[in-house]
Amino acid sequence: MSLRDTVKDWIRDGKEFKVKNPLCSKRLVVKNLNQIKQLLEEDSPMIANERIKFLISDIENGNLDAGKL
Repeated sequence: MSLRDTVKDWIRDGKEFKVKNPLCSKRLVVKNLNQIKQLLEEDSPMIANERIKFLISDIENGNLDAGKL
């Protein structure tokens, strides 16, 4: 049985799929990356490292989702 057949069976059985939009705001990501770049240019790698951690966390938690702007 192929994946397509399996999914068709799920749909036929009434299984619901909750799809999360994988997109995030390009504007906010670029803004954050530019701030991190500036920190690196100013020789602040520790602060840049923390900003990268925050950015990753925000993306994973949906805080930068395009629909939430």
